[in-house]
Amino acid sequence: MSYSTTQPGLNHALLGSNGYISWLEVNTLLHGKNAVVLTEPVAAPAQQLSLIKKLEQHLGKITLIQIGEDLAKTLFNEGYSVYQIGIETELDIQTYSLSGKHKSSLRRWHNKGQKSGLVVEEKKLAGMDQQEVAKLCQEWLSNRGGKEYSFLTRPMPKINEEGVRFFWTRKNGELQALAGFDPIYSQGKTVGYYHNFDRICSGAVNGISAFTLLQAMEKFRSEGREILSLGLSPLSGMEQGYSLSGPLQRLARLFYEFGEKVYPFKGNDRHKSKFCGRRQKVYIASNASWFRTMMAAATACGLEVV
Repeated sequence: MSYSTTQPGLNHALLGSNGYISWLEVNTLLHGKNAVVLTEPVAAPAQQLSLIKKLEQHLGKITLIQIGEDLAKTLFNEGYSVYQIGIETELDIQTYSLSGKHKSSLRRWHNKGQKSGLVVEEKKLAGMDQQEVAKLCQEWLSNRGGKEYSFLTRPMPKINEEGVRFFWTRKNGELQALAGFDPIYSQGKTVGYYHNFDRICSGAVNGISAFTLLQAMEKFRSEGREILSLGLSPLSGMEQGYSLSGPLQRLARLFYEFGEKVYPFKGNDRHKSKFCGRRQKVYIASNASWFRTMMAAATACGLEVV
């Protein structure tokens, strides 16, 4: 299974016919270049380690971010340092429902959206009024420090991209929110989507983000799609294991509790937890020093790395 990862600034390598890897070169003041690999290599599981070793020979010190349990265990056994970075939440599109006491917020937002007259429409990015879209995006970013996050959460595209889908939510004709989804592929087919873009105006109906996502999921269900990933919740659900010792775990917990000015760790986690999806541990693996690995973690969280 693989995710669409196209974004400016990434390097890409097609290693023979065996697989595909994307990475970001990060320059640090004390340690020079560091290659940060985005997710797992797009390859059969049996081929992933050999591809990583080839990349290691070419790039030297490398860090892989947002990898799953199986590859994390393999790389740990190969001598890599492995740290949990957070939790990724997935929903099963075909069986998902709003029933159950833990989804009361979702039901409330869904009902409020319907009563408020919200209308959700799927439309390609290029088919929209670009000034209208720019206004929504600028307002959204201005309320979050004016910064567009990148790497794991890629910047908003400016043109149509293959497989990427956008849903637009209006009230009384006014654009109040958008939700964008990148395709998830398995064996050459689109099996689901990764929720990668959210933009909401300041005066939007409360719960409009969840309402838009639920409407999009209904469309995906009708098409037979299987998975909807809500993405990474950095520093959520951190547990000791592999190279994550007690002191590092406590440091991560401090960032999670008090680092809202740097990144909305708790808000991100609370919002996604309301969907009651599968919560899977996500890891970083590195053959570099602890310091370089933490720099890679900062990149994953959308922080400035110098």
